[in-house]
Amino acid sequence: YFNREEALALSQRVIGLYTLTLNASTVQLNEFIRHALSQLTTTFDSDLYEDFINTWGTHVITRSLVSGMIEERAKVPQCFRIYDDASFAHCIPFSDRGSISSNCTYYTGQIHVISKRLLGGNMEIDNENEWKRTLAVGPALLQVLEMVPWYDFIADNAAKQNLMTIMWYRQTNFDFIQAESSIGSKNDRKSDDSNSEDEPPTPPKRMIIPPYSKARTDQLD
Repeated sequence: YFNREEALALSQRVIGLYTLTLNASTVQLNEFIRHALSQLTTTFDSDLYEDFINTWGTHVITRSLVSGMIEERAKVPQCFRIYDDASFAHCIPFSDRGSISSNCTYYTGQIHVISKRLLGGNMEIDNENEWKRTLAVGPALLQVLEMVPWYDFIADNAAKQNLMTIMWYRQTNFDFIQAESSIGSKNDRKSDDSNSEDEPPTPPKRMIIPPYSKARTDQLD
């Protein structure tokens, strides 16, 4: 954990980046997801649709960036103002920096690498060169570029609309929680910095299910 005098420096070294693409129009769904989709009813059942999303998610990824990554983190004193001085970044003793310049001696004594992890491949291998050889068969997903929602694979319009509704519900609920969390954090910082007695901002209104849905709303009360 960091106090007000410390910051986090992050190094993310990508190994063998490439794009993986899947043609959405020719996707062949396996028997398990086909069965799951066929069980979605035309009458809205929130439990059924929630279970579907909990099991299968909301989208199929059709284009993504995959590779391996070496990620390291270091504690840095705030007074060094790392974000204002690009040359200072070379003084952080990450594993890919090689020998540290003598000009960095003052800084390196106060900077500590606190974690290092591998993403993708066989992450139980300690040797980096051997680990890199395993990336071809087990790359990590680094970024989603394109995706297709599951409701695009549903022919029945009522079931399609139901799945769209539960996805909207989840996203709105997530946004609501994020907004409340953000307001709480801002108020905490305001209290810590100035002990302000101003009234806190009004939180966002409670979400509702859109009128075209047959979903129950009693769960929100």
